[in-house]
Amino acid sequence: MRRSERNTGAVTAKDIGNALGLSQPTVSRILTGAAGYRVAEDTRVRVMQAAAQMGYRPNAVARSLRRRRTNIVGFYTGYGYVDARNAFLAAIIGSIQQAASRRRVDVLLHSMSRDTSTDDIYGELMDGRVDGLFLHTHVGDPLAERLAESDALPVVAIADALPGIPSVVCDDESGTRALIAHLWERGHRRIGYVYPRTRFASVERRIGAFLTEMRERGTESEAPLFAIDIEDTLPALAEIRAMPNPPTAVCCWNDLTAYDLIRECGQAGIRVPGGLAIAGFDGLMDPKLTPCRLLTVAANWNVIAEQAMEQLFAQIESRFCPEEESSPVSPVTTLPVQLVEGDTA
Repeated sequence: MRRSERNTGAVTAKDIGNALGLSQPTVSRILTGAAGYRVAEDTRVRVMQAAAQMGYRPNAVARSLRRRRTNIVGFYTGYGYVDARNAFLAAIIGSIQQAASRRRVDVLLHSMSRDTSTDDIYGELMDGRVDGLFLHTHVGDPLAERLAESDALPVVAIADALPGIPSVVCDDESGTRALIAHLWERGHRRIGYVYPRTRFASVERRIGAFLTEMRERGTESEAPLFAIDIEDTLPALAEIRAMPNPPTAVCCWNDLTAYDLIRECGQAGIRVPGGLAIAGFDGLMDPKLTPCRLLTVAANWNVIAEQAMEQLFAQIESRFCPEEESSPVSPVTTLPVQLVEGDTA
């Protein structure tokens, strides 16, 4: 949906560019009077006239900061507040902070809460305090859509790909297929999949790969799906136990869910893996801190964060130093994963 079709706030350089058939960077450099940037006088006049007619109002803070970098990058999660107890979120943020430290930049955390709105977060991001932003959110997040449309800030999505935004993800498809192949070798034919009702992009890819793999093996009818609230596996276990021919193995969309299901099995008197084989995905949990070694797929989040930082810096450099050639930015970068055998399957 174009900006003109909905009320998304102040007029941007991209709006002016769309109206005149010019690129957003060209309009931005004219409006800010970028040093050393040459442009035809009639083009400059057209841009300035359109800006006045459309009510363009430059952000004074951001305008002043275009001549100097803040050396701060932001991290935004659209899944509520930043909880350090969440192993997945802690791994991503920790990896980003390590990558940022190597480049001598700081990380500023942003999150959506009951007391904030999309406009609040967008305003914080546009006030010039960050050079770029990492996004970890779901498809359809209003802030992500607004950032993709405005092109006002360098942005990279991490872990879950977002439309219109460069994204760095792990190979969910091959990892899921590797899990099914491993379980198949162990003799399992009825394999279920436990996933959250909040359909992250990574979850969609994993479910798709699971169903494709089971279909290619001729057992799609023996591949039930169990939707749960985040990490609440008790209803899924109840469904499994009520089935006349329950699955002998279950893949969980992440490690936390797998460990929760293992705990529920223990309380229900179901042996793992004898009564039910269980697999996870992420490879985030330290085996020394868990009751068992989980069959899982591990992603190297340090490498993913480093690649995401490279992509973000390429965008930042192209804005602050447009005369210098920067590395190309890929729409989606997919990095490899590794099967980690355990004693739960």
